[in-house]
Amino acid sequence: MKLKSIITCGMLLLGVGAATTSCEDMFTAENRLVTTDLAPKDTLYQVMGIVQRMQKLADRTVLLGELRADLVEVDPLHSSLDIQELASNNVSLANIYNQPKDYYAVINNCNIYLANVDTMRYGQGTRKYFEKEVCAVKCFRAWCYLELVKAYGAVPFVTEPVLTSDQAEDIVLSGQKSDMKTILDFCIQDLMKYPYMNENNELRQSYGNRSYAGILYSDIFLPVRALLAELYLWRGSFTNDQNDYLNAVRMYHDFLTFPGEELHTAGDASWWGNREFSGTPSTGYSSNFGSSNYTCVLPLDTTAYYGNVTDVRAVFNSQYSNKYYPAVAPSQRIKDISKSQDFCKYMYDNNIADTLYGSHDANDYEEKIMEGDLRLYSVWNSESNFRESQYHGDVNPMKYSIVKYGRSLSTDVKQDYIPLLPRISIIYLHMAEALNRAGFPETAFAVLKHGICYYTLMNRNIVSQDEFDRLCEIKSWGFSLQEPQYAEDAEASSKTASSFVIWPTNVFGMEDRTTDPVQNLGGPRKQFGIHSYGSGDVEFDKYYVLDDSATLAELIPNVVLPDTVVLDRTSTAEDTLAWQESMIAYNAAVEQNEEIDSLNIVYLAKPEVRVKRQAHVSKLILEEEALEGMFEGYRFYDIMRYQMQENGGANIGQTITMPAHIEEKYGVTSSMAGKPWYLTLPPR
Repeated sequence: MKLKSIITCGMLLLGVGAATTSCEDMFTAENRLVTTDLAPKDTLYQVMGIVQRMQKLADRTVLLGELRADLVEVDPLHSSLDIQELASNNVSLANIYNQPKDYYAVINNCNIYLANVDTMRYGQGTRKYFEKEVCAVKCFRAWCYLELVKAYGAVPFVTEPVLTSDQAEDIVLSGQKSDMKTILDFCIQDLMKYPYMNENNELRQSYGNRSYAGILYSDIFLPVRALLAELYLWRGSFTNDQNDYLNAVRMYHDFLTFPGEELHTAGDASWWGNREFSGTPSTGYSSNFGSSNYTCVLPLDTTAYYGNVTDVRAVFNSQYSNKYYPAVAPSQRIKDISKSQDFCKYMYDNNIADTLYGSHDANDYEEKIMEGDLRLYSVWNSESNFRESQYHGDVNPMKYSIVKYGRSLSTDVKQDYIPLLPRISIIYLHMAEALNRAGFPETAFAVLKHGICYYTLMNRNIVSQDEFDRLCEIKSWGFSLQEPQYAEDAEASSKTASSFVIWPTNVFGMEDRTTDPVQNLGGPRKQFGIHSYGSGDVEFDKYYVLDDSATLAELIPNVVLPDTVVLDRTSTAEDTLAWQESMIAYNAAVEQNEEIDSLNIVYLAKPEVRVKRQAHVSKLILEEEALEGMFEGYRFYDIMRYQMQENGGANIGQTITMPAHIEEKYGVTSSMAGKPWYLTLPPR
């Protein structure tokens, strides 16, 4: 590599200038830091320079989304002022996690690269030298802008290099800011020419097994379709436009089913191994946080001597550096959400089937985190009576570890990467969210309970005929390595694309799931309902259902129904019997009504039924996102999207309103309520 290029790469890492509190500093740049000498063989080093600049954003990617939400409690005696500000939603301009200039440093580096790279230079054959790198840089820029609009709402929007102080001053003095839709419109359009690029196999073919800070290049570059799906989901939440949700569904589908790279939900779960629900359940779920479950990560060094590190692990875990007092711990809210779930165990022995449910009345379990869903128990570990010879004073007698950020309680190591995009399991939940908002609540619920696959989509007891027919109209790019065609109208799209309901049968097909699940128990199943990670044999759980009692009375007036909308563990035997009798009466009414020839075709096709099912599934998804994504930095933004979707998109309001069903169900007031959604940008 040329000496000049090496020096230039290092200069690019300097980015945008020194940190102060003025808005102008967000755009400070010097023309001596700019290069136009990008040789083809050096281009990857330039891109890695941008990656290194992004490392400064690692901690806030997690902490801004988690500490401002309701799933953690902060210890004021063993946490920094910056952490306490996040937890109270009173974030000052001096807070180290409230520094938008760091995002603009990356954005400006991206703009400099894109302005000077020769996008028309070809190598051998027809491949353009910089095509993949240009795509990667545009993805980094789009990711930064998505993080900015999530955190700040409207922000300055710059797509050209800022090279001088005069340029920076002009931007500042203009006072112009762009809202989420404007920025996401640009980012989506900017990336739509690359939806087939930068998948794992593409990058490995280009760069082999080369790595950065121990992480393969293929894991660093953002998958375009996954990023586009997130952009569409957020834009749909802002605009309340069904087309955005449909496009998000397409992109999630196409990312998850990329030929040869199909990403299934199979993984270890927390599990009770006996009928008595006694002893210690399996903690195998913790393996879901390995490299096989991540879509893309930001590599970090394990010691500050070598470069940028993260303090996230020390925030969540007992460490030598914090005298074994972590700054945060699971809140009562996540304990209540976990406890409210049912652990279902399907037993099949000597041709006798039995469905058992775990106890909700245990008194001897530590903090009762072994009741209900087991994921909290699986990730929040502790050990006592350890000895620390170096301290004789203020040392926590307990060690706590959230395994999402720690390999072991016995070691004091740094986290070596932070996810840039949600894990595969969360990707599935976000797809369920988009499906539900697009009008497919049954398919969305299937992601939670059954796992989405060929068997699920073809089972009319899971996905009704009406919903299946509408699913068939969603066109995807269709499992070829050719560039997909995402046409605006369905007719044009159908000429080049396949239906959404066609999932790879070799991975998600009948060989993995027979029509009789009993025959498959213990077999090689690759698709699971996400809820099964912590709640057992969810497919057999009679309480985890789509209940229609609220709408049956409206459609069939002569059928008397109980007040219970959703049958759960709080329902009495009389409630259950009354609901069953009502269903019998309803089915009889269906048979006598010539206009209603099928429960699936007519009843479930009614718009009022679909709307109420969407509302019910939306609550289940938000709850599942808490159970699966706790402590990973998603919770605040999940609730934000929920409020946007419920309140008509951009009409989110100035202050946070917690979802009513959360407050009503768990009875715990959150510190989020009444606080501002967005952080404050530095003054001009």
